[in-house]
Amino acid sequence: MPLTIEKWDASTGATTAAFATLHTALKIAEKDLRVEFRRSYELLSVLTFSLASILVCSFVSGASATPVVSAAFLWVILFFASILVFTTSFTREADKGTLLGLKTIPCNALAILLGKIFYGAALLFLVEIVLLVCAVVFLNAAFRAEILFVFFLGALSLASAGSFISALVMFSEGKTLLLSFLLFPVSLPVLISGSAATAKMLGGSTLGEIMPAIELLIAFLLLIFLVMSLTFEFVIEE
Repeated sequence: MPLTIEKWDASTGATTAAFATLHTALKIAEKDLRVEFRRSYELLSVLTFSLASILVCSFVSGASATPVVSAAFLWVILFFASILVFTTSFTREADKGTLLGLKTIPCNALAILLGKIFYGAALLFLVEIVLLVCAVVFLNAAFRAEILFVFFLGALSLASAGSFISALVMFSEGKTLLLSFLLFPVSLPVLISGSAATAKMLGGSTLGEIMPAIELLIAFLLLIFLVMSLTFEFVIEE
């Protein structure tokens, strides 16, 4: 009986710690989103870039772009938009001296990273919605609800990779250039699988036919989360 109580207490403690980490992460994300919408010119520049890019793509490809071409346009634009988003993710904290304040929060380092991931994923998902609407209007792409799930996984995966790399390069001299160079190879699995899944859905494929691409997105997300959880504490302390 005492052994059972011990196990239950340990499980309860772990659950409480997990909820505390998640709560802190959501608070950090809420703070960053509030700052982002208060300084709306940065968000507007990302949305303007995305809108201008999809308009140029529609002009180049014409109104009858194939599903493969439309999907490639969407994910390439999303990748460049993510660079604009994550350039300021941790850099803003380092430049303004608020990083020390984040470190003094009574939470583990993973909560800080999760907060930045939630913040980045929210912004990228907003960009994806704008891109999808523009693709339907200007590229005659067929809308399917499953695309939103693929976009959500893609935004979460790019936000995970982008936030982690942003923390790695936040004290570097050429942080913007380094972020671009490091993010591209890390994001390739997301871009390839996300583009493949989107192209198949725009082409009318069933959910079962796009499951391999979705599974690859989920596998990448789990892998990057494992790497982050093991190493981010050392990154933030440096």
